[in-house]
Amino acid sequence: MEGRSDEVDREALWRRIMNAFEYGDVLITLGTGRTSESEAYSTGLPGEHDYAVIGLEESSGKRLFLVKNPWSESGGWVPNPKSEVQHDPVNRKMQVFEDVPKRGPEAQKSSLQPGTFWINVNDVFQHFESLYLNWNPGLFAYREDVHFSWDVASTVGPWASFGTNPQYHIHSKAGGVVWLVLTRHFKSSDQASGNVKCGSPKGSAIDTGFISLYLFQDRGDKVYLTDGSIIRGPYVDSPNTLLKAELRASVPYTVVISEQKLDRSSHSFTLSAFSLQPLLICEARDKYRYHAVRSGAWTSQTAGGNASSSDYFKNPQFSIDLPRQSDVSLLLEVRFGELPVHVKLVWSDGKAIRFVGARDILGDSGEYRKGHAFAEMPNVPAGRYTVVCSTFEQGQLGGFNLQVGTMCECKVQRIFMRPAGQFVSRPKTAHFVGETDRLWTALQCSRLTRLSVLAQSHETAGIRSSQAMPSSLPLRVSLEIGHGLAKRTLASSGNDEYSNGYYGVQITDVDIQPYMCPQAGVRLVLERAGPLHSSGIEGVDVEVYSDANIEMGSWLG
Repeated sequence: MEGRSDEVDREALWRRIMNAFEYGDVLITLGTGRTSESEAYSTGLPGEHDYAVIGLEESSGKRLFLVKNPWSESGGWVPNPKSEVQHDPVNRKMQVFEDVPKRGPEAQKSSLQPGTFWINVNDVFQHFESLYLNWNPGLFAYREDVHFSWDVASTVGPWASFGTNPQYHIHSKAGGVVWLVLTRHFKSSDQASGNVKCGSPKGSAIDTGFISLYLFQDRGDKVYLTDGSIIRGPYVDSPNTLLKAELRASVPYTVVISEQKLDRSSHSFTLSAFSLQPLLICEARDKYRYHAVRSGAWTSQTAGGNASSSDYFKNPQFSIDLPRQSDVSLLLEVRFGELPVHVKLVWSDGKAIRFVGARDILGDSGEYRKGHAFAEMPNVPAGRYTVVCSTFEQGQLGGFNLQVGTMCECKVQRIFMRPAGQFVSRPKTAHFVGETDRLWTALQCSRLTRLSVLAQSHETAGIRSSQAMPSSLPLRVSLEIGHGLAKRTLASSGNDEYSNGYYGVQITDVDIQPYMCPQAGVRLVLERAGPLHSSGIEGVDVEVYSDANIEMGSWLG
């Protein structure tokens, strides 16, 4: 606990640790914070250093700690000569210092061992930053341990949601007091052997970053937002942190492990629950069985700002095709930075929206919030809907991930923003099977037309884990004309580079003349970078937007 905190009830704390210390049920250590050299010299207490408490005594109204400096054979606490007293319980007498004693064997004229000194409770709270209480686990009748690893690289920054954080369901039929202890494991052999000492430079594996615990009373299900907790523990840079709670009988809770500035790698932890009554602890359930993840970005053309902006409808939009009634969740996370964001679900047949009435909105994430936004809508009827992802101000640029959670498999696609009045053609889904890496179809038009093409890998199965990311093979879409040596490319996606087809690839504004089609042959081509395994099947959906009607044939390999 924080030794200098005003929230600490010193009277209650003293009684508690005094009684427990007498029974051998608590080990106590003290830690100093950062101090200047002059302060460390005047008090005899070096900064960022830990001390062992080897005795407690209350005598003549004085409450005293007997403290041992484990690194020092001499010296120690230098009391204030005007107000401090030195207590020697062996000789049972009080000695008042007339002058500030020097360091060394003469620093404390008593029978105390070198490096050991008495200090009263008020000076402890004034000069020590931390008070560590290590309790006897035998005080509790029941204990449950969960061991797990967490790849912190899966989080997207300090403003991320709790979507990828480890979470556990806790439930007690009888209720009562529960202590939750999170332990971060050492990562190197040097630290495990104890060679990393207190006060070592920041940057060693166990000293880097902070950990904390949050407790939610939320049916024991997985939570996404960082607010709404009933207890929020402090972020500490030590390998252990404690959260104490009084659980209600038969009420499920969710505990979330959180971090700040941990090394972006995999870390191992143990979560221990101590209680006086039987306790159940298991991984928190995600109520949404299926998750689809799509990426996008607010660019100079698509950063339209909030709903009061005239450019709001330029914001990135996605369609959701829901085959049956389902609860729906929308999690929008900024990949980098702390942009204030918002997500909204609109009833618009899955088309790009240019106007939204109050009756069209099924739900949204409320106020704009930094880094992430979350919305839940229960019992959404089957149908096609549109999701709008926005920042608060126009021109705020950045990338994002949109995660759609549902109770049934659904299709989520990015909506290609096309000018009003354009034709849209949707051929049958193109299927890559086995080693097939190229599919094409012929195009026919009756007059000069300008067209754009959007291709996106077709999702055929739900992603069961919210942390799973799309794994489609890289895809490229292009328009070709001619055959053999006369073949040339009119346009291709991504500057002729392959891109993740799960997120969609596109080509824009290509002019096609009628004479090109029958004479040289214009083909829409899909290419995949490498084959799937022999039993794999991957579908690609294509939309073609044009000024005039076009005809498309079947997909050929």
